[in-house]
Amino acid sequence: METFAPFGWMHLAAAGISVGGWLMLLAGLRPRVGTSGERSFRRVFGLSILIVNGGWALIDLVPGEQPLAESLPLHLCDLAWMAAAWSILSGGPPTRLRHQLVYYWGLGLTPLGYLTPSLQAGPVHLHFWVFWIAHWQVMAAALCNLVAFGVRPSWGGCRRSVAVTLTAVVPVTLFNVALGTSYFFTGRSIPDNPTPLDLLGPWPLRVLWMVLLVSALFAAMTLPGRRR
Repeated sequence: METFAPFGWMHLAAAGISVGGWLMLLAGLRPRVGTSGERSFRRVFGLSILIVNGGWALIDLVPGEQPLAESLPLHLCDLAWMAAAWSILSGGPPTRLRHQLVYYWGLGLTPLGYLTPSLQAGPVHLHFWVFWIAHWQVMAAALCNLVAFGVRPSWGGCRRSVAVTLTAVVPVTLFNVALGTSYFFTGRSIPDNPTPLDLLGPWPLRVLWMVLLVSALFAAMTLPGRRR
């Protein structure tokens, strides 16, 4: 219980419980869409995203709590939970960039955290629970937008999402080079657990492959919405 190993029973349990939670959330939300219940849901769910992830980010910033390589909210999943909270709390037209970002980040990149989690702490550690809850919330927000709130991908949303992602990658990568960190996984080091990064070759060419693959993934995720 001290450590987490991918593809074991803890991994399967976390994935199974998450799927059940998403299904229950969507089943309870759909009858509320367009009613006062939707507004209540948005407030409660959006604030829960801010409280869980914002609280954990503040704990990480306490001096001595975490090393520099892990303490700053500079991973893409950090940007994803911020976008998810903004999207859920604000509502508005589904074509807005904040909703499109949650679609591409939440359903395109966050699932990698489920498939190949870069996690080593077991259930006796708070980080284990925050990791899974945070990823669950981001994907839940993306699913709510897609299934209940009418968000559909568009080529404009795809281009803007790629642009925002690349705009974030550049300064974070420069930060990684300067300080030896690996936020966004664009630094020299990669997780100890097996991940798709293992297949992309050495740094810095690995970063180029990451950019190309993410751009291609976002384009592929746009096709179902356009075909509809």
